[in-house]
Amino acid sequence: MAVTAKGRPVPEYKVEKKEEIRSLLVKYKVIGLTNMQGIGAKQLQGLRKKLKGTALIRIDKNTLIVRSLREMKDKKKNIDKLAEYVKGSVALILTDTDPFKLSNILAKSKTRTAAKPETISPLEIMVPAGNTGFPPGPIISELGEVGLPTRVESGTIWITKDTVVAKPGDLITKKLALVLKRIGIEPIEVGLSLYAAYEDGLILTEDVLSADTEKYVKRIQEAHIQALNLALYAGILTPETIAMLLRKAYAEASNIAIIAKLDIPELSKEPENLGKPKKKAGKG
Repeated sequence: MAVTAKGRPVPEYKVEKKEEIRSLLVKYKVIGLTNMQGIGAKQLQGLRKKLKGTALIRIDKNTLIVRSLREMKDKKKNIDKLAEYVKGSVALILTDTDPFKLSNILAKSKTRTAAKPETISPLEIMVPAGNTGFPPGPIISELGEVGLPTRVESGTIWITKDTVVAKPGDLITKKLALVLKRIGIEPIEVGLSLYAAYEDGLILTEDVLSADTEKYVKRIQEAHIQALNLALYAGILTPETIAMLLRKAYAEASNIAIIAKLDIPELSKEPENLGKPKKKAGKG
């Protein structure tokens, strides 16, 4: 029977949970960590539904996750290093999908929700100018109390200019949360993000996982084109340039022959498949 550091028996359900986690760590190629702060039960259910068939979200106590990761160090190289990132409200995301692709999927799965009263704003909240759709009434004073300038036009209340009602770190009051909800503004982005992931002995952190892959692909493509142009200009033979260099040489030779009025049958017509490898003759 397993015992704690103080010599007490470990409850059977904890032993079972740890075995479940260990089996999942063996089963999946990529082990990720995500912050669950601010994620409600309804949102978690929606995220699990979106990720079905792609990734599994597993929520357990941090101590149980840490122990499971450390006890797996002999089965998966460096996986115990992931335990160092288990802090705060954490969940495991287990998948066989490329971690960069998973990070992108999670980023696109984020949704907007209403601001909660008596919480700290994580971002700047701006209310745009425009028609609220509300007729004149007590709501005018409510809007004014949170700093929104208004006017009445054509029987409805208008916000006269774009107005910042909260900055990062500001307290969202009950009045502000109520006003934002009434005018249909959901400023808070909610969702999961991969802040650390293990794959094939490597620990990938959020700054790497959140990199703009399309941007890097574009840079590689641009570098390829520049390298190809340089090789063509310098006359460097490579599998990518040989056909183009042969065609260039043929065109230049043809021009010289035409200018010099040389009667060369080989240059009178461009040969087919110039620069392409010849097919081997078959037997028979």
